[in-house]
Amino acid sequence: MSRAEKYLPFVLALFVPALSYINSPVDMTGHKRVYILASYVTSSMFLLGIWFYNRWLLNKDYLLKRWIGLNASLIVANAMLIAAIGLIHSFRAVDPNLPSWLVMFRISLATVIFNVTLRVFRAQKMHAQLKMHNLSLQADNLKFQIETLKQQINPHFLFNSLNTLLDLVEEDSKAASGYIRNFSNLYRSVLQSSKLDFIQLRDELQFLDDYWRLLKIRFNDSIDLSIVIDEDKLDSLIPPLSLQLLVENAVKHNEATVEKPLAIGIKLEEDHLIVSNKVNIKSYPEHSEKVGLRNLQQRFTALLRPINYGVENNMYVVRLPLKNG
Repeated sequence: MSRAEKYLPFVLALFVPALSYINSPVDMTGHKRVYILASYVTSSMFLLGIWFYNRWLLNKDYLLKRWIGLNASLIVANAMLIAAIGLIHSFRAVDPNLPSWLVMFRISLATVIFNVTLRVFRAQKMHAQLKMHNLSLQADNLKFQIETLKQQINPHFLFNSLNTLLDLVEEDSKAASGYIRNFSNLYRSVLQSSKLDFIQLRDELQFLDDYWRLLKIRFNDSIDLSIVIDEDKLDSLIPPLSLQLLVENAVKHNEATVEKPLAIGIKLEEDHLIVSNKVNIKSYPEHSEKVGLRNLQQRFTALLRPINYGVENNMYVVRLPLKNG
């Protein structure tokens, strides 16, 4: 119940009866003072009674309401109440200076006003509940989307790593053996971190360093990685495996030779992490389902805000927003 709904009936009960005496002279001498005070208190009590009676009629389930519906039951129930108050007034209990028809008119007017006000409060409450329900559904849907995206990370990483292993087996079986040992340890980290929404940037960079060692087994001096990040920014948060995925994409789609090594740079600009590499598309590009970058965009959009990426001055640049740690 809102504060307005809680206190409004008492404010009305205190001030509305006083309106009867504003434009008319009041004799406050002798027994008239007690008589007027009793009339004022009685009117206030009747107003409070009408308010809570109509609130009960609106919110509770009762037989008449089930038989003829809400609106009809309100009319019948309030007509009975107004008739009862008219009967009580015949004993001069409400306001002895007013005729019965005027008392009943005022009570009827108060009933209509109270009903409208209560319906407004009821509509606001239902709107707030509906809004909360929608927010809850949106949160559940977002959580489901994030969990679905997380589940895509493991097979995506595994698939690309096995493709790398297949190429390595054909080129250098000894190197492939070392790759398998390092990969098993790295994949354990993948399984653990992919359960989280965010990890610290220092942990993400440590994982990238482990992954980079795998790449160096295959590419040796054909690839180069430069990282420039201040120490005080390492507590920032980032969705896990973001950097690994971008480095993986750069290596997957661009030529990398000893003569023209693929240089990948990672640096910090304000609250964004900038990952860039020179565009040198392979002559025979590998097939790509584009799952990785799409997954990354969806995860960042759901958890933080969208990423920006594109070609700038022959450099492929991705801007990842960071969350304060």
